[in-house]
Amino acid sequence: MGTPFYWVGRRLQPLRDFLFPALCFSCNERLRDDEIRVCAACWNSVSRVLPDDDTYRILSARFIVGSVIDGFWSYCYFEHGGVFQKLAHALKYEGITWCGEELGRRLASALPNDLAVDAVIPIPLHSIRLRERGYNQSEFVCRGMQQRRAFAVMPSLLRRIKNTTTQTHLNADERRHNISAAFEITPKHLSFISGRSFMLVDDVITTGSTLQEAAALLKRGGAAAVYAASAGLAQLDK
Repeated sequence: MGTPFYWVGRRLQPLRDFLFPALCFSCNERLRDDEIRVCAACWNSVSRVLPDDDTYRILSARFIVGSVIDGFWSYCYFEHGGVFQKLAHALKYEGITWCGEELGRRLASALPNDLAVDAVIPIPLHSIRLRERGYNQSEFVCRGMQQRRAFAVMPSLLRRIKNTTTQTHLNADERRHNISAAFEITPKHLSFISGRSFMLVDDVITTGSTLQEAAALLKRGGAAAVYAASAGLAQLDK
């Protein structure tokens, strides 16, 4: 039946909603009762990644040539000033981790229904950057995916041993050089790799260099298949 405090809270809820209405994290408009944190209009404004898009086709071809990534998926495009950028920056720089989980749930819904992997692996941060930030933003994307698809998440399977500089302002060749030999398989997981399939997850794919480097390491370790996924995808210059 509930405690007296419960019933008082129920009676006061309409007053709280009137005085402190729930607002959209992105546009600051009042949320409807069926909306949580971000309104439907803002979610509908993001540009979804489609298989016939130029960026998707170019990256797919690049991954095929490298022969280390067997397929990849992204939820939406990174658009400057757009809803995804607000959520991605809040996740990465402001510690608002629910953004990552919600993006992960939406990313999981965009994956093929028959896709099965033995583990999902967030792209790891170097220990120095992990201490500075306090968390790995890609792991929260994985956790959201797990809520929707029950994937096994293994954040410790790979570790970053090279404290790379930020890739934001580097071209494709500079990114490949910067990320070269940046990862290693954690020794205790070496025997787990052979014959299994994995999905690498990043918050945003730009050129794919980071994912290719990590995927190549898994393939050398005997992985049968390696896929890649991200919440966001940067559109390539035409």
